[in-house]
Amino acid sequence: MHEHYDEADLSAVAQFQQNTGANLVRQDAGIFTARQLDYVRTRTYDRKLPPMKGLMLVPPSSDVPEWAETVTYSVYDSVGIAKVIANYADDLPRADVARVEKTIRVKTIGDSYGYNVNELIASNATGANLPTRKANAARLAVEIKLNLIGMVGDAAYGLYGLTNHPNIGTTTITGGWTMATDADVLLADLDAIYNAVRVQSKGVHTPNRFAMATEPLSIISSKRLPDSNGLTVAEFFRRKHPGLVFEEMAELSGAGPGGDDLIIAGEFAPDNITHDVPMQFNQLPAQARNLELVVPCMARSAGVSVFYPLAFTKAVL
Repeated sequence: MHEHYDEADLSAVAQFQQNTGANLVRQDAGIFTARQLDYVRTRTYDRKLPPMKGLMLVPPSSDVPEWAETVTYSVYDSVGIAKVIANYADDLPRADVARVEKTIRVKTIGDSYGYNVNELIASNATGANLPTRKANAARLAVEIKLNLIGMVGDAAYGLYGLTNHPNIGTTTITGGWTMATDADVLLADLDAIYNAVRVQSKGVHTPNRFAMATEPLSIISSKRLPDSNGLTVAEFFRRKHPGLVFEEMAELSGAGPGGDDLIIAGEFAPDNITHDVPMQFNQLPAQARNLELVVPCMARSAGVSVFYPLAFTKAVL
């Protein structure tokens, strides 16, 4: 038997009883209903969700407090170069650090679920647990929105995602991949993307992830490279770069300009990129509304922040 309940829920249940009338919900059933609401919350938080690649590739960061309205971070770049000097020289070149501050706003995501009077009466009468399906659906909807923001942002509210972040440049490749595309062309495109990160960062950053949609990943995983002892393009490329992982992401299908597929490659690490989520999925105390107990749910996101833009690149297929 679940023994916990929230006092705020109990207050909402009492208000609900006044709205519906004592003949519908007994006064002594209030604590039972409050406990049921707490039970639903616990089960919702315990439930494992299906994998969402946007939240896996760019893991959410909770460093920002829940109450924050903006997030400000600094991008640093070292400037200056040393030179050979003579004895007693007084013209030593200066080395310094250039800093650019960027500020992004935090936005709130919300939805809700509820139980009507008939559902509560049945639960009280039979002692059965309230169904968790509605709460699970509310959590899934919020997680889907967070995943979507992590991938494409939300232009209406100034939130950037991985695919449309202005700090991630584009590498030109041959593209147009099909099963008829020559394997050497596919390999050359992969090399161009990989080398773009290495060259633009002057060797500081090394790509550890290549994210692409299902179809292009299937092509490079099936197309065999000539004179490679039967290795596919993907296998040959991974052998060249140990530790590199190809990530299948359906979200990148049609994510480019004109509905083309995208490839995003880079050194994915919390120091380089993060999705600021000051508040993960959270359920507030129930509210009595007419003949229903409604549970508001919310989360907060500031979108994706790219601290080291030269660690990433994208390509249009």
